[in-house]
Amino acid sequence: MNFSSALGVIAAIVVFGVAIFTSTSSREIFLDPHGILIVIGGTMAAAFLCFPVSTFPQMVKVVIRKFLGKYGHRHANAIREIVEMSKTQKEDAQLFREKIPQIKTDFLRDGLKLLVDGGMNDKQLDAILKKRADVQFRRHQKEANIFKTLAKFPPAFGLMGTTIGMIALLQSLGSADAYSRLGPAMAIGLVATLYGIALANFVFIPLGENLAKLNEEDELLRELVIDGIRLLRAQEHPLVVEEFLVSYLNPTERHKLQAKAS
Repeated sequence: MNFSSALGVIAAIVVFGVAIFTSTSSREIFLDPHGILIVIGGTMAAAFLCFPVSTFPQMVKVVIRKFLGKYGHRHANAIREIVEMSKTQKEDAQLFREKIPQIKTDFLRDGLKLLVDGGMNDKQLDAILKKRADVQFRRHQKEANIFKTLAKFPPAFGLMGTTIGMIALLQSLGSADAYSRLGPAMAIGLVATLYGIALANFVFIPLGENLAKLNEEDELLRELVIDGIRLLRAQEHPLVVEEFLVSYLNPTERHKLQAKAS
């Protein structure tokens, strides 16, 4: 599981729960069905107007993959695999072919299959890999932008719920017990705004930003792989391959990788 994401969910629940339970003794006020209906229902309605229905099952899969995926050390692992393939290439060309299905980095495995299958020149292979990398980047960026778009709706519908509550409150000010009902009615009216702010800032905005960051890391990984395949195609020495590709890592990761290799 992605530890950072799990920690973020737990922290959000704790912060929100503590804030509610320590703010008042009448905690049932936060369970306003009208506010929940307006914020959740309104956000869903706006989402259906913005995106096809088929988009949302895919978004659920994206979120699950994000929480369950392992994103650490992917660049170092890809470099390790490329260097190992470079050594194998120097020793046994047939073994090089046989080891391709065992590669765990998907983009690298697919690129090496294209390399050994032949049928295209170097320029064509580079163009195909670059096109696949660009398409993948745009597709993942679209997923991140969906969550960023959804983040705009809950605060707006929360304000709508609060506005409806205030209208109802002002309409009843002429009654005999209006003064005693003023405070509780205003509190209920503001709950919808709380729901909207919490949903946007604890769910949609973090998911969108996280997916955008992961997409940038994926783009860098694909660039690394494309360079690695170029080096393998040129049959460069494994030491040259490693020294070139570790430039993609920060100094700490670079030293760790080189320490393991030695």
